[in-house]
Parts: sequence; C-alpha cells; structure tokens
Amino acid sequence: MILIEERQCEHLSGLSSLFVSFKFNQEIIDVIKSTEKYSYNKKTYTWELPCTSLSYLLDSLTYIDDITLKIKKDDVETEYYYPKLIDQYKIPPFDHQKEAIEYGLNIDSWLLLDEAGLGKSATIIHLAEELKFQKGLEHCLIICGINSLKLNWEKEIHKHSNLSCRVIGKKVNSKGNVSYSTMKERAEEIMKPTDAFFLITNIESMRSDDVVQALRTTKTKIDMVVVDELHKAKSSQSQQGHGLLKLTKYRYKIGMTGTLIETKPLDAFVGLKWIGVEKANLTNFKSQYCVFGGFGGHQIVSYKNLNILKDELESCSLRRTKSTIKGLPPKTVINELIEMNPEHQKFYDNVKEGIKEECNKIDLNTSNTLALTIRLMQATACPSILTTQKIMSSKIIRTVELCEEFISTGSKVVIMSTFKEPLQILKDLLKEYNPVMLSGDVSQDVFDKNKDLFQENPKYKVALCTVSKAGTGLTLNSASYMICINTPWNASSQSQAEDRIHRVDNKEPAFIYRLICQNTIDEKVQELIEMKQAMSDFIIDDEMNEHTAAILAQYIQDL
Repeated sequence: MILIEERQCEHLSGLSSLFVSFKFNQEIIDVIKSTEKYSYNKKTYTWELPCTSLSYLLDSLTYIDDITLKIKKDDVETEYYYPKLIDQYKIPPFDHQKEAIEYGLNIDSWLLLDEAGLGKSATIIHLAEELKFQKGLEHCLIICGINSLKLNWEKEIHKHSNLSCRVIGKKVNSKGNVSYSTMKERAEEIMKPTDAFFLITNIESMRSDDVVQALRTTKTKIDMVVVDELHKAKSSQSQQGHGLLKLTKYRYKIGMTGTLIETKPLDAFVGLKWIGVEKANLTNFKSQYCVFGGFGGHQIVSYKNLNILKDELESCSLRRTKSTIKGLPPKTVINELIEMNPEHQKFYDNVKEGIKEECNKIDLNTSNTLALTIRLMQATACPSILTTQKIMSSKIIRTVELCEEFISTGSKVVIMSTFKEPLQILKDLLKEYNPVMLSGDVSQDVFDKNKDLFQENPKYKVALCTVSKAGTGLTLNSASYMICINTPWNASSQSQAEDRIHRVDNKEPAFIYRLICQNTIDEKVQELIEMKQAMSDFIIDDEMNEHTAAILAQYIQDL
C-alpha cells in the first residue's frame, strides 16, 4: 500500500507538499527519484514531493501497488477579530491604513506589499502603537533597507507618534553635525538597556556579526522587527541577507516593500523565508520555480509554477495598489519620444559604431554587455560623460523646455536621472528656479536640508535627483511633474522613483515624463522594463491584461 498525503511543506517550497510513505520497494523509490524534486526524511521514512508531481505519481505508481490519496482540505476561512483601535492618533490614518493595522493585529509575521506612496511607514508606526497598548509590546526595531532612510523614519515617527525613538549609533556634536559610531560600538549600544520604544538601524548593519549577535542576545526585549525596503536584502547569499535570516526569534516580523519582485521570482525568497512562511532552502526554492538549461544545464532560462508562488504570497501578505484607493489623484505616465538633433545623432551613431567594433574583438559576457549598454545610455542622456566636445544632449534641451512650461503654471518639477552629469548641467541652465541637488554628491545633512527646502519653500522650483540616492523613501509631492532623463534597469526602480511625487496625501494629479530617444538603446530598455513589470504584475497583483499577456508571450518566445 502506498500512502500519498498532502499537508504543509517541511523542506520544499509552497503552501503544501505530497508526502509519500510505503514499505521498502526499490521500484517505487526509482519512480520518486525520477521526479524533478524530492526530499527524504530518514526519521519518518517519508518522501516529500511538490504537489505538481501528483499526476506523474498516480500514473506511475498505480501499476506498482495500491494507492491511498489524502488531499488536504481547503483551509477553513480564517476568523479575524477587529478590536477597537486607539481613539486619538496624532495623525488619523486613511481607511486602507486602518485595514492594514487590523490585519497586523491578527497575523504576527507578514509582508506589507502596498504600492509605493500609500503610507506604509505611518501604517507600521500606528500598528506598533496598537500592539504596545493592546498586547504590551516593549520595543520595535526598524531595519531600513536604505541607509539614508534612518533619518526619514525618525522624522516619520515624530510626525505620527508620541512614542520615543533612537537611531542606533547616531551622534550629534555641539554644532549639530551628525555622525555614526562604528559597528562594534553600535553592538555595544544595543546590549545596553534603553527607554526608547522604536530602535532604528540600517540593513548594512546586518553585515556585522557583532551587531547581529547583539540583537540576538540583548536583554532589551525587542518584540517586533520591521524591515523597510525588504527587496534590498533579496539575496540570501549576501552578508546582509544572511544576517537578516538569523533574526527570526521575534514574535512580530513584518517585511515592507512595494517591489518585492524586482526582476525575477527568486527575489521573493528571503522575505518569505525570514517571516517563516517559506520552508525550503534556496536550492529547493530554485528547483520549484526555475527551469535550468544553457551551458552545463546550470543557467536559469525560464520560470515555472508561478501560480504556487502567487498562492504562497497571498497567504501571508497585504497588497493594495493606488488604483484601488478612493480619492487618490491619478498618475499619468507620458513616454515622450525625442528626435535627436543632428549633432547629437551623429555622436550617438559614432559611439554605436565603436561598440560594434569592440564586439568583434571581445567575447561578450554579462559584464561586457552591461558596460557597453551603459555607454549607449550615457550617449543619449549626456554626451559630455563620454567626450570633451561640447555636444548638447537633446534630452537636456527638452528637459529645460518642459521645466519652463510647467513652472510657468505655478508647478514644481522633480528631475530624475540615473547619471549625475546631466543634473550638473541642468543646475546651471535652470539656476533662475533655484534648483536643489538630491544626489550622492551632497552630504546627508545638505541632502535633508535640500529636501525640506523643496517641499516647504515656494522659492525652490526644481529638485535634481539621482535614482540611487533619491529614488526611494522620499516624499517630494510638492511637485506635480517629474521628468525622467533616462530609465533604470528594472521596473521597480522606475516605479519607486516616479512615486516620489505620487503619494497617498496628494491633492493634485502627478505627471511623469519619460524621455526616450528614438531608434536608440532607450527604446530597448523600455521594452525590457515592460517585460519585467508584466511578470511582477502577474505574480504580485494577479493582473493579466492583453498587453501584459503579449509581453510575456514575447519573453517566452525570446528564451
């Protein structure tokens, strides 16, 4: 007799697996080992296989012995309770934020996957308040996926709550200048008792064994850990991803990101593993969702079983998009095709020909391909990056024209770029509008000051931003317009950057202008972004319109 029973996963990925038990029979073992993935438990003498193997098992084993099949019953609908929330918040939450607070009061470990700009930080602050007053929560640790967000979280906590907070390692001298202690000193600080309710650190601190060990052994009772921008720790092979996966003892664990899957389904592994939903190791996770091929059969060439990953995510996450929020003004994206001026076109063509010659002399690997592609992108965005000749970028000319048009109507403008060089040129060309720089070239103190000037002072009309520094975590919605000089490599970075001006408390619509030079690498990058967005839409948002289907179909044909 062969027993096949469906129940919760132990070592494989998904919500449930098949567990096969039988008296020793080499023929049955051979069938099991011929499946794509299995795991054997020496203590219980059972074989665990993915549910996707059921049809094959039934077809193959029915000729060997009798089979008893026990299928897991559909989960009984979860019973939620809706406690009375705090009467007076410092700033009343929106309805969708209240929904998330109630969700968090019913589920201890989960993912908040709301689209960027819907106020995830305020939601978590209010949830921590509720857990403190309802369940005695003593301390909440915030781990920022981006270092510069530490001060932003500090401001958000002061804005939305009366509870105390402290940025671990932060030091302020007599002149008001901010500096940070070493990792070893931060670990020592963590070990000491504290009265602060919120403790704030950055994901990079998870690279320090001293800090990770201190968080695991401190006498301070940290009941709740929140990881903001969780996708920044998406690799379990990285030091910070590895360190994060050691912090699992806490009762409440919440991962926050609007872009859990940036480029591929594997991006979801660390988040699901950290909150305890994913039982598989990385090897088994890959086996469940990846199709291997190429040289040696070790390259990922496609993906499979994505509906299983969708179900797993839906079981432990809350996701709302802006299209579902009533009263939020719309975001309009305009892909503006630009015809390059003759001088710029000639320069781009020369760069392209030079790259073609290089391709004939070298073996194209991933690194070479990326470097050559970036050179083409630089050629469309700002020729001065590549040459000392004074060749004005057609994109910069168009950016100035758009700024003059928008500002004349009383609006402010955010200019977003992957490269810093176009921003330096625009700083001079737009000086009459008092542009502020929000890039890695300015210190954190100046960065924070410039951000506040742009948001609060009507004199400052233009914010010049790099995607890497200002594309995440900031609110710049004093502007109704954004001009994207070029496009980042993945859809999530693009969406995150655009949502700096499209926030839940917007009063005006947001307009995004993406500048794309005709017949150049820009168009190819845009196609790639749409393909990656289509995959994310299907897994995260369950969207499959005709446009998305066409993109995915083309992607499959190109494999």
